[in-house]
Amino acid sequence: MKNFICFLLLIFSFIPFYYAAAQTEDSTGAQQDSIITEQPIDTLSIKDSLKKAFLNDPARVKITDLINSVNDKSASIDMLHSENVVKIKASSIDQAGDIEIKMKRNDDVWFRISGSFAMISKDAFIAHFNRKKFVYFDNLNEKVIEGPTTADNIGYILRIKCTFDDMMNVMSGACRIVYYDTDTLRTESDKINTIIILKNGKRHVKYWVETKTQTVTKYAYINAKFRETLSVSYSNFVKAGSGNFARKIEISKPASGEYIRIFNETYTLNNPSLDFKVEYPSDVRKVFWTK
Repeated sequence: MKNFICFLLLIFSFIPFYYAAAQTEDSTGAQQDSIITEQPIDTLSIKDSLKKAFLNDPARVKITDLINSVNDKSASIDMLHSENVVKIKASSIDQAGDIEIKMKRNDDVWFRISGSFAMISKDAFIAHFNRKKFVYFDNLNEKVIEGPTTADNIGYILRIKCTFDDMMNVMSGACRIVYYDTDTLRTESDKINTIIILKNGKRHVKYWVETKTQTVTKYAYINAKFRETLSVSYSNFVKAGSGNFARKIEISKPASGEYIRIFNETYTLNNPSLDFKVEYPSDVRKVFWTK
């Protein structure tokens, strides 16, 4: 009997340690389960959600709707063939002449400049640009230059450095507004225009859109000092398709006083037989630019 009582006392003395151990194991198990079932933060989903919220903001959608309306109207100015008077004032030239233009949206611009320009030794010089490359017949130096379409190369030929889209907007007589999903957009207004403001880092552009016709009458690049560095303006509009065609266009650099003015005299639209080939003598020297 005495031995039996000692056995029971021994068993009961281990019970607290057993429950303590069991509780510790359960607790540890619960913590492990918690760690296993915890979901990682999906940063891609958060970024997608923020991007959708940014792009679908009602104020932004209203502006992009206006931009799309402007671009739809300018798109009707296509397959253009025009013959015009051109006035160029730059550091090395201040003369007038004639310019023939062929344009296909949004990828091809061909032009032939002739007249009393210092850089023309014979009949004319001819160039064709698309978004990737250009061909330019340098009549004065009897050579053909081919290379990539860059702002620097456009500036070498036209005497004013600008983008391909700027050149397209000038040569076509109708503006297409270029914007990106990463741009911040806002508007201001005056009595006549809705002014669309695009910003993205150092890129800051303002478009003056005539509210009644939804036609761009001017746009300008703005620097850190809020001054215009390059501007394109349109005037003397005539109705063309669903849009408006400017008979007078000017691209200018206000700080230096340099500009190109084009006065459209005759034009045709939707001409399917346009030829963008640059013709030149077979024996001229060829130069290839890599940048």
